[in-house]
Amino acid sequence: MSEARVEKVPDKKMRHSETRDRIYELLCASDMHPSAEMIYYALKNENPSLSLGTVYRNLRQLEEMGLVTRVTSVNDKERYDANTMDHVHFVCSECERVIDLHPADIESIMKSCARIYGVRAERISIVLGGVCQNCTTK
Repeated sequence: MSEARVEKVPDKKMRHSETRDRIYELLCASDMHPSAEMIYYALKNENPSLSLGTVYRNLRQLEEMGLVTRVTSVNDKERYDANTMDHVHFVCSECERVIDLHPADIESIMKSCARIYGVRAERISIVLGGVCQNCTTK
């Protein structure tokens, strides 16, 4: 992924966890926006004692630390992204891929909200849905 990652310092002291490190590494290396289940199956072979509950707990901690975001839910499964920079996501209704869309004029959207509604937007989450290019050409 070409976007820069901004690591944030956790507010509370948290014990180091190799499992949490591996989950974060997997998310950083992936552009698939995996669910907790996808992460679990990807790491289960290297860590046979790993449980799905552990994956969920570590994802929640990474989210609290500001290192990952929950993007959207696809078929009732939350999907995660280690790219915490503001950007737009597209979810394909056919293949269920979650795709990063760059560039998007997010700054313009935030300024419009301030001008029209008088709000100061500090973060944005836009998820578009439809059929991706791969599924359209099938």
